[in-house]
Amino acid sequence: MNAGYVSLLLIVVALILFVSGWKNVILRGITPTSLLLFFMLWILFMRWSTDLGGIRIYGCMFLLLTVSLWVMVRTPSFLYRFHLLSIALLLGSVYFFLRETLHLMPAVIWFSSEWTVAASVGFLAAALLRWPPLQIAGLSLGLLIGDVMSAFAHREQMAMTLGQVEFQDEWWLTAFAARGCSLLLEGMVAGSKLAFMRVRQRIRPGREPEND
Repeated sequence: MNAGYVSLLLIVVALILFVSGWKNVILRGITPTSLLLFFMLWILFMRWSTDLGGIRIYGCMFLLLTVSLWVMVRTPSFLYRFHLLSIALLLGSVYFFLRETLHLMPAVIWFSSEWTVAASVGFLAAALLRWPPLQIAGLSLGLLIGDVMSAFAHREQMAMTLGQVEFQDEWWLTAFAARGCSLLLEGMVAGSKLAFMRVRQRIRPGREPEND
């Protein structure tokens, strides 16, 4: 599949899910107006780019950076902002490491290198951040950091380009992987709690049958 088609496909899937009423399940805490504005700006900026100091930057980079900084500013606790930033640095480092070394470990590649990177970073984001706005902001900032690190590492071989269509595909794959892993983990935790409560009720000592 050509670069860029994955982004368009996942955008369509996301819009169908939200229109079908799954918004509060998948992305609770984010208003429909904010989501609609994000999709409109993404489609508008996904092919637009500009040169800054010899570096070609696509519009989605500015959009993701704005969203990440907005969420961080809206976070009331300074410690939680620092926590979010540290997680973003971790995700960026893992993203950069996998992109640079995954071709040396073909045995761990699942389906493709892009899917493997997205699943790995998405699962890590889901495990470290639970609230959807913070999770999206953390992985967005992390992938931005990783993309900058990758472009800087290869600056002598090719011109520095940030936010190109391959990165956009990876962002959408990672976002879907993160939300999917989050829902799976939440379901497992809820199921475990329910099973524990039922087992506890069955083995609770001192219960006597009620007399009619």
